[in-house]
Amino acid sequence: MITKNRVSSDEIIINAPVETVWEVLVDFSHYGDWNTFCPSCEAELAIDSPIVMQVDLGSGLQEQIEYICQIEPYELIAWRMRNGLEDTIHAVRTQRLTKLNDHRCSYISVDDFSGKDAAEMMKFMAKPVETGFNKCGYDLKAHCEKLSAKI
Repeated sequence: MITKNRVSSDEIIINAPVETVWEVLVDFSHYGDWNTFCPSCEAELAIDSPIVMQVDLGSGLQEQIEYICQIEPYELIAWRMRNGLEDTIHAVRTQRLTKLNDHRCSYISVDDFSGKDAAEMMKFMAKPVETGFNKCGYDLKAHCEKLSAKI
């Protein structure tokens, strides 16, 4: 979904325990096993840790470096661009899990943009970001449900 300065994935129901989904989501070195949007990712699970990713926004893989800014185990992880006052676009991506019961949870990924050039950037990048977030979310669902079925 695309709104003024926000891009989000679909809210995706995953038929796997929230604990399983969380462990997959924060196992950055194994993103290549399941994530077609971001098949390469390196980071430590720590606030201010750089997260070095290769993402596909529709024109092939490109490097993206952001910084982990929020961790709430089994609920959310967020990272942001490292910006100075002179930067005209700021972004924070939040991936949120909601436990529905012991065997199901929901997932949504949201990118909030701000800064004087955010609206202009949204014209060109909102749709590719939405597509990528949905790829990531549905890949996460498929992978976690496969893992959960083995348990």
